[in-house]
Amino acid sequence: METVRRLGCAVALMTAGIMGCRSTQKLTDQQAEGQHLYNVGCAHCHEQNDLHLKKVPPSLHGLFNRSTLPDGEPATDAEVERVLMSGKGMMPSFAYQMSKQQMDAVVAYLHTGLRDQPEQ
Repeated sequence: METVRRLGCAVALMTAGIMGCRSTQKLTDQQAEGQHLYNVGCAHCHEQNDLHLKKVPPSLHGLFNRSTLPDGEPATDAEVERVLMSGKGMMPSFAYQMSKQQMDAVVAYLHTGLRDQPEQ
């Protein structure tokens, strides 16, 4: 009986270990499109700042985990889309570079907290 109990505990610990090491859920097709768009259109400023901007743009990691955007506006899909359409401060407008579907994809990706996953 003791052996069965120990075996049960070992299986439970192994299962917990495997479950704890599980990778995050795979991105949806829309989120994957948003990840690609973010990487080619947003990351240059919001990640690497490889344009060497004097005023470093805010990090967008966990954007929707906060109640407000870095500028103090509410962290809502509508506000993020408004900033994408109009621009803000040094950020240009993307109204003529992105379709509504592409903006929705970027917003969907931002909702993931910018999970680090290889592009699909």
